[in-house]
Amino acid sequence: MTTRLRLEEAPTAIRPTALDDCDEQLRLRRANRRHTGPWDPTRDESFYTAAGQRLELELDQRAWAAGSAFAFAVLATDEGDRLIGRVALANVVRGPWQNATLGYWIDAAAGGRGHASRAVRLVLAYAFDHVGLHRVQPAIIPRNAASQRVAAKVGFRLEGRALRYLKINGVWEDHDIYALTAEDWRSMQARR
Repeated sequence: MTTRLRLEEAPTAIRPTALDDCDEQLRLRRANRRHTGPWDPTRDESFYTAAGQRLELELDQRAWAAGSAFAFAVLATDEGDRLIGRVALANVVRGPWQNATLGYWIDAAAGGRGHASRAVRLVLAYAFDHVGLHRVQPAIIPRNAASQRVAAKVGFRLEGRALRYLKINGVWEDHDIYALTAEDWRSMQARR
């Protein structure tokens, strides 16, 4: 099992999701349904229930144990570690690729304060410094300007557009594929 760490860049921290997050995550998912909806796959109504969120958190625990994904709660440290979102490395592939995809969302009420960029930097530190991945790739719908800004701010490279890449809200959407490698990460850290 991969080491479960809390990482912090004030006023943002990330820590592995936990089953105890269920009530707060449910509140956030319900409150942000319209905010995250345009970027999410179609969700069954059961997703927005305590049982649905408990299942998501249980799946997180199984994925951690298998090393196939690493989901983190995003916390606002200046608000008593209030849960404000999620950042996750998913679809982890080992062997010659050493790759993961990246997804994230932040509570609309906490947006515009840099939490997403800091959370992504922290999960990249986990990916490259603790898990030994070589490459992390977010896929962003071209009209998602906020996520494009996060990718640019963090230092991801735009590699191209994948046509009809993911089915979002029942529609096969094009996605811009961004990437960062361990070499990019080390170079960025040397300049800090």
